[in-house]
Amino acid sequence: MINYYKMSDLGTLIAGISAIVIVALILGWIIASIPVYLAAKLFGSDASFLRAMGAVLLSGIVAVMIIIIFLFISAAYGSFLLIILGLVVAFIAVLGVYKSMLNVGWGAAFGIIIVSIIIGFIFNLILSLFGIGIFYLLGNSQLQSFIYPLFNLTNISQGFNPG
Repeated sequence: MINYYKMSDLGTLIAGISAIVIVALILGWIIASIPVYLAAKLFGSDASFLRAMGAVLLSGIVAVMIIIIFLFISAAYGSFLLIILGLVVAFIAVLGVYKSMLNVGWGAAFGIIIVSIIIGFIFNLILSLFGIGIFYLLGNSQLQSFIYPLFNLTNISQGFNPG
């Protein structure tokens, strides 16, 4: 006997998956905004967390649009250097978005990008210790196998055994 699914079951499945994707995107956006907000405060910005969220969203949209445009141009002319140029233009555009939305100068916008990358790296490192970071998702990578013993509390409480 063949069991066919009803369309309402398929619609419910699609709606459920869509809701999960939307929630994951919003949570990712909020989590990605935290390092930018902290870095902006470090560089003396008076921007709120909502402005940092707006800067992250707008910079992502602008960067993706610029990279897609340069990818199409690169495909039309067959030049790999246009992709590199697109990445440079997108980076400068992201600097401009951060400069204008976070009320800082060009140097501070560059510093915000660098410091937010470092803060995000540290967040992922801490989250990987609890099994929910990008380093944990990489599986048995060299970085994870190097970092995990450094923070393993059982080694500290039992003493290190070099043999």
